[in-house]
Parts: sequence; structure tokens; C-alpha cells
Amino acid sequence: MTYYIFRHGETFFTKNDVPYGDNYETAEIIPEAIPVIEKIGNYLNDKLENNNYTSPFKRSLQTVEIVEKITGKKFIPDVRLSEERVSHAKETLAQMEERLRSFLNDVKKGNPESVAICSHGWPIAAFISIITKDRVTKFDLSCYPKCGVLTVIEGTSLKTLDFN
Repeated sequence: MTYYIFRHGETFFTKNDVPYGDNYETAEIIPEAIPVIEKIGNYLNDKLENNNYTSPFKRSLQTVEIVEKITGKKFIPDVRLSEERVSHAKETLAQMEERLRSFLNDVKKGNPESVAICSHGWPIAAFISIITKDRVTKFDLSCYPKCGVLTVIEGTSLKTLDFN
């Protein structure tokens, strides 16, 4: 199985490295993010099947809307792909790992050739660790990709493509 994992488009908060605060779920992508997302969509154009999922947060939905227009493939919102809640003391690392594993286990049941995921920094870092090492540590969470980077995982082989 091949995983295509990418972070939502750049926001004011990610660009300026400031906390989301009350805009945790509603932050929007900035105009500069659109060309980068279009490049990701063009790359994915002939690679996606119908196993495409996204966080339900606004910035992720805006990101996949652009990818959907290019690829003609729909992304299904799944709450398990939401931003981490560890730093807000609303879930533990183990709970975050459990929800992400639950998602992966459900996806694998269909035995797809490929899966596309649009999510957030820490969940993506955790996905990469789960898929390639079958475990997640707190250190792994610091290794999340920036917006505009696509992570492709085939088996335990990983490559990153920077569309910035």
C-alpha cells in the first residue's frame, strides 16, 4: 500500500509560528498556499483512488477542495484525523496514537493500493512513525513536515516531496 500524506495549506498561524488559540478548528489557508496545494494536486492527479481522507478542520477542508478540483477524487472528513489535543491536555500521546491506529486499521480493511491523508503536523508525524516503525514517541512528534510537503510511504520506504 502507498500512503500519500500531506499537511493542510499554510495559514497565518503556521506562517508566523503563532498558536491557533480560539481559531483551532476554524483557521483558514492564506492565498499564498493555493499554488503550493495546486502543485500537490497535480502530482497526485494520476495516483489517487477513492481512499482519500481529511481532517474536518477548515484549513484541511479548504486544502482538499483544491486537490479535489484537480484530481476529481473526493476526500472524506474523518474526526480521527483532527489536530492533536496533547498540547492542550485534552488527550494523551497514547490516546492520539490509539485514534490514529484505529483510522489506519479501518482503512486497511479495504486493502487499497493507495490512501491519501490530509491532516496536521503532530498527527502526520505520528502516522509516519506508526507506519514505518510501529511506535510513536514524544520525540517523533517534533519531526512533522511543514505545509506544502507531501510524504509518500510505500511499505517502510519513505520519501518527502517539497512543493514550496
